[in-house]
Amino acid sequence: MHYPWLSLLAALLLLAWQYLLLHPELSRLVQLPPALMQPDSLPIAAALLLLIAAFDFRLFLKAQQRFREQLGRYRQQIDELLDSRRELGTRARTYSDHADKLKMFISERLLEYIEYDEKFLHFKNIASEVRHNGVISYDKAQTALKLAQRQCEEGEQQTYRDAADALLYLWDLLDLSTTDNISLYVANRVYDCEEHYFQAQLNPSEAEPAPLKPTFEMSQALRRALLPIVTDADALGLNSRWPESGEYADQQFKILLRGDCEMLGNVNHMVLLIENLLNNALFYAQRKTSSQRHNRVVIELAQDDGNALLRVYNRGPHIDGDEKDKIYQLGFSSRRVREHHGKGLGLYFVHEITRGFEGDIDFDNIVNRADQVSLSIKLTNGELLQQQVGIDIIDGKPVCELVEDGAKVSKRQEWSYDAPIASIEVSSAEVGQPQVIAGLADIDASSHLDGSDPMRARWLLDVRNRKRSARLVFMPLDVRGVEFLLRLPGAHSRLDSEE
Repeated sequence: MHYPWLSLLAALLLLAWQYLLLHPELSRLVQLPPALMQPDSLPIAAALLLLIAAFDFRLFLKAQQRFREQLGRYRQQIDELLDSRRELGTRARTYSDHADKLKMFISERLLEYIEYDEKFLHFKNIASEVRHNGVISYDKAQTALKLAQRQCEEGEQQTYRDAADALLYLWDLLDLSTTDNISLYVANRVYDCEEHYFQAQLNPSEAEPAPLKPTFEMSQALRRALLPIVTDADALGLNSRWPESGEYADQQFKILLRGDCEMLGNVNHMVLLIENLLNNALFYAQRKTSSQRHNRVVIELAQDDGNALLRVYNRGPHIDGDEKDKIYQLGFSSRRVREHHGKGLGLYFVHEITRGFEGDIDFDNIVNRADQVSLSIKLTNGELLQQQVGIDIIDGKPVCELVEDGAKVSKRQEWSYDAPIASIEVSSAEVGQPQVIAGLADIDASSHLDGSDPMRARWLLDVRNRKRSARLVFMPLDVRGVEFLLRLPGAHSRLDSEE
């Protein structure tokens, strides 16, 4: 604020001047000009004092205005600071809640991992103790089984042979459970077998017999992995030797043999790999939300440039992108994420053993595809009819849509005819080669799956013939699922690479 220095100084001067006028003896000492000693100068001095006071008052008003403006700015800044403080407090409480939730999440995950690590170490210690103390018992059991196999009748030898193989499989599982690095342990066994295999190939007559057979057929491991979990071994051809090419199916599995491959290493390790892969597929295929009568767990075994190719498809839920790199980790289970109980060991074993065999593993999420299907129906009376059906995808599921009436969609489409059906030719926009279903005139009821993709049938035709009529049902099938692909180098590919 402005202080009225000029007015104060002028007032003091005026008082001093009046005091001198009242005491002439003092004026002689000060010696003021004569004009100032006249009494009529008082109004002039008073007017000058009023002008100075007005000027000071004007400066005071301006200072007061500036002060109010500055005070207003300060109040605005204080309000902004208070608002910012309240906002920071709200953020702090929000972040504190988030931090508490994150702490709870991390604590739960740590507890799960700690609990799992304790269980894993406990299991490993038990397995190590069992293996250490069971050496003598294992040798006795193997000796007894071999003796029984030599002394029994020819028809009973297979039983004892299977028992000896099962006991050896158990022993190999204990070996894996006690090792610190499964992939390295499996790889060392492969390298040992590789050395014996190369010696036998280079010097067939001089090579010493290996303590274990260095090679095995991939189909042998697949057969051994399937036997404990299938319900109809005869339907899958497991009780007889598989040919190099063929197809087998039961209520659970469909097996496509496209070739075999000779592998190096321990067959029990490969059996464990396939068992865990099939158990994982079978779990999801048997769930009510994904099970379907016409789509089974499909296994394809093939050979490509000396490599064994193993495909396993099941109607399970898709694997999310954030789980892509986690499904092979020890202790991670997507079943636990989806409110199911899983130990997180199956795909971990699959991944580690695949690495031990120097192979690769990958997966694809299978989705439904829109399509246009043309049906050419030939009746027994010689009449030829054409039907057009569209397959649309709604919420990921396939539905039928008549080309003539695009607004009408349904799960299936039915047609009725005045004569039995003799044959059907199915053409698809997705598949160039048409499919012909013949010989229907003498069959009362039959069902025919899409044969364009052996792994997955995308539609079903249901034919019901009567003496003078027929009914045809077309139904698109939901093929959403996951397909795992394993590529494992065979023995010959290793030999060629060394050469």
